[in-house]
Amino acid sequence: IDRGEEEAEDKEISIQSKEDESCRKFLVMIPLDLIHEILLRLPAKSAARFRCVSKLWSSITTRPDFIRSFVSHSSTRLCLFVCVNTRDKHLSCSIPQHENSDRSSYPHVERYRKNAPKFDYHERYSESVHGLICLGDFCGNIVVWNPTMRQHVTLPEPEPKVACVCSFFGYDPVEDKYKVLRFSGCKQDPLVFTLGPQESWRVTQNTPKHDPRCSWGLIYKCINGNLYYEASIPFGVDDSFEVEIVLMSFNVRYEKFNTIKKPADDLLCEFFLNYEGKFAWVCRDVSCIRFWVLEDEEKQEWSLRKFLLPFPKFLVRDPIWEVSLGLRGITHDTGEFIFTAATSEAIYVLYYDPKRNRVRGVKYEEEIWKLNYDTLHDDVRYYPNHSESLMSLEDVV
Repeated sequence: IDRGEEEAEDKEISIQSKEDESCRKFLVMIPLDLIHEILLRLPAKSAARFRCVSKLWSSITTRPDFIRSFVSHSSTRLCLFVCVNTRDKHLSCSIPQHENSDRSSYPHVERYRKNAPKFDYHERYSESVHGLICLGDFCGNIVVWNPTMRQHVTLPEPEPKVACVCSFFGYDPVEDKYKVLRFSGCKQDPLVFTLGPQESWRVTQNTPKHDPRCSWGLIYKCINGNLYYEASIPFGVDDSFEVEIVLMSFNVRYEKFNTIKKPADDLLCEFFLNYEGKFAWVCRDVSCIRFWVLEDEEKQEWSLRKFLLPFPKFLVRDPIWEVSLGLRGITHDTGEFIFTAATSEAIYVLYYDPKRNRVRGVKYEEEIWKLNYDTLHDDVRYYPNHSESLMSLEDVV
């Protein structure tokens, strides 16, 4: 009997070896450029897993040009990335923004429960930039996170250590580089850190005197290689000290600042949008969605946009779900406004297309979203237009 079992086992091994050999021969027959295109169209999870298939596939998927192209391809399948801080877990999920062709079912929701940084004390208004998320606090801790690869890294803290630190995260699409812009409250010149091996903090050059405005969290936008944030410029008038509130622009590639006059509107609020690839400054309004679009940065020209609300904002709660929805952003591909809400039972997402006057909504009900409603406001973070990235953070610091 033992001999029979051994023969059967040897036969299985032989069959498996032949199958592996056939698979290897098949892979060799596939043209290299076709392999490249196939891997580009895979979900990030599959592309990362297929690095184990062969040294060739691993070398393809880890090349900088492939990683850059992969993010560009994934921009056609953007998602709303949601982070939830429960009593004992740090959870996150990736909710597709595209409309599911089968309206009777939800699109697949990717969940992450491991290797997520503790974001409970970090700024609430950071954003997803080309697949990465940067989290920072006022004590100088700065964390860069790639949710797709389930990696995060803490950047080195420059000397001398100071408090009252704020940071911005930008991406240069020309040179394919991520950079962190760091300010401190000690009147020091701002510092820049480029993600990559053997990099360090360095002082920016020819920086105009200004202070980023920090309220409840830090608000900024990275659009087409430029960082935009609100700032105050101090000046003296008749022996008195006053400040002017402006919009600052920082070119990530050339590391140059530009001062932009803000629109003459007393109802500007602390919320920015990326509207059709341009910076937009939102206004407080109970009757419509109203914001100013920066049409020309060099000429400092603004134009006003107004859209009707999909539900009465004065009533606060939407009439279908009866939850308080908040504006989170605009989808880059379809131009829909994204409204969200979260309760102890579900996450609600409403998409509003003002040009077609069309609304679609999705309700995600999961057991893992059982949250403490009293602290819900501090427990949920939303990152619209998040794309998948295969960039490894192992050699960033």
